[in-house]
Amino acid sequence: MTDGTFIGIQPVKEIPGNIRESQEHALTLWPDIRSYILDLPELTRVYLVGAGGSLSGLHAAQYLLDRRGTTPVTSVNSDEFYHRDSPGVGPGALVIAFSAAGMTPETAQAASLAQERGAAVAAVTLNAEGALANAVKTAFVARTGDGNQILLQLLALAILEREGQGVAAELSALRALPAATETAVHAFEPLAAKIADIMKDVPVTYLIASGSLQGMGSTFTSCFLQEMQWMHAATINANEFFQGPFEVFDKDTKSILYLPEDETRPMAERADRFLEEYSGETYRVDSRDLELPGIPQQLRAFVAPLVFYPLAFRLAAHYAAVRGYSLEGRRYMWQFAY
Repeated sequence: MTDGTFIGIQPVKEIPGNIRESQEHALTLWPDIRSYILDLPELTRVYLVGAGGSLSGLHAAQYLLDRRGTTPVTSVNSDEFYHRDSPGVGPGALVIAFSAAGMTPETAQAASLAQERGAAVAAVTLNAEGALANAVKTAFVARTGDGNQILLQLLALAILEREGQGVAAELSALRALPAATETAVHAFEPLAAKIADIMKDVPVTYLIASGSLQGMGSTFTSCFLQEMQWMHAATINANEFFQGPFEVFDKDTKSILYLPEDETRPMAERADRFLEEYSGETYRVDSRDLELPGIPQQLRAFVAPLVFYPLAFRLAAHYAAVRGYSLEGRRYMWQFAY
């Protein structure tokens, strides 16, 4: 047990009713995002800046830009960004600063530094009045985290369009996403309940992931399990798994495996083969199993991380229900200065 907020075993909270509306709202910001990116006088480098879950939340956008783009892109923790003080941050650089609540001081500080140095800075946040939005000239504001993920992908698509690439198919898939997400989230409930019930008391939760799902895996273990459930947990890249971590796995080890549909799926499948032979129970959350009506086959990999975001929230809700610890409780965060 921990000294966190114990509220007792209880029924799982209902699926939020605003996921679809939030995604639909975010899509209405595409004209503003497109204009902002296309109007930049110069674009030679992109920095994706955030901390904690926001840093992990940037991963899908980076994956898209790495796979499709020609403009160099770097993802970096907000305080690292500030203290590194890279000479590449200046005219021609675009900094996309992400803070969901908009109050992370390190991210606001990093955004201010970049703007002072002459870089273009675009904030993505839920809080139009937060420290981050107030630190920059341009902020794109979503209504929920699901909307934030849409905004980040729209920014990436605008960068690709600026490079001369077609993005009409991806935009069409995003327009179909709100309804598809709603279907996928409801269909995921039985598996979420099963995973939470069996994994609720394991000594360490290992989650293996790759490619576009790596960030969603890190969000789940770092934010939901470590921060909100005080559980020992870690996300391991599917290839890094074979560079040491697999040595601690045995038949008593239980783990979670995210299988993507993107180009890195062979990495996850390799880990899966090892886990099947040498490890204990593995609970697979396979992108191929998602019910995504209206999403063309060739674009499922593109939208998958945006669907895994609400799936992680549902899995966390089931953990909270069976463990009895509120997701709102904190031991240290926001409790005192540190």
